[in-house]
Amino acid sequence: MRGVFIIVKTTFFIGVLGIIISIIIVSTFQRLLKNNESGFLHLLMCFMFICWLPIPLVTYFELKTYNFLFIGALLGTVSLVLYIITMILQASHLSYSNRLAYENKELWRRNDDWMLNGLLGSQVELLAGLLKAIWIIFLTLTFWLDGQIVISIIGIAYSLFGIIYLLKLLDTSLIREIKILKEFPINPLVINLETTSWFLIILIWLRIT
Repeated sequence: MRGVFIIVKTTFFIGVLGIIISIIIVSTFQRLLKNNESGFLHLLMCFMFICWLPIPLVTYFELKTYNFLFIGALLGTVSLVLYIITMILQASHLSYSNRLAYENKELWRRNDDWMLNGLLGSQVELLAGLLKAIWIIFLTLTFWLDGQIVISIIGIAYSLFGIIYLLKLLDTSLIREIKILKEFPINPLVINLETTSWFLIILIWLRIT
């Protein structure tokens, strides 16, 4: 029992560190981009997601009366792993690109677009967001069954982002344009705020339970 308590507390403090990193990112990203430090910016995001990596499984252990939540916790963990992998790969590419961009700016600009919006970004991040939303659905159902109505209502609101992730994932995957899929633009700032605020809510829940 004491071991579980220590794991929960450690997860909480590491998760708070992730929130702090997120705040640093929001407050410095314009300056970092201006100074061509986009690689370092993505490295910070990688560390942020690493800090949140234990949260899905720890929430499962806190609510393990409901065995089906384990599936959701696995999907939530996979989501964070995808975020971590794509962020570190983007950080590596951007750091390398910014060092050599002076040789042929247009060539490296096209390379950046190909890597970030094609191979390493876009669909990977959208899939990670969709998996995160599915985890939230599992968690919301668990909270509801456990009688934690307030946080389950909050979870319902956050799970709706899964629809946007799914539609945008289809939009980026299909060659043929479907007009209705164009009606759901994704603002990166809103998505980052959604992700950070959700993990903050779960950390608060871990703290008070």
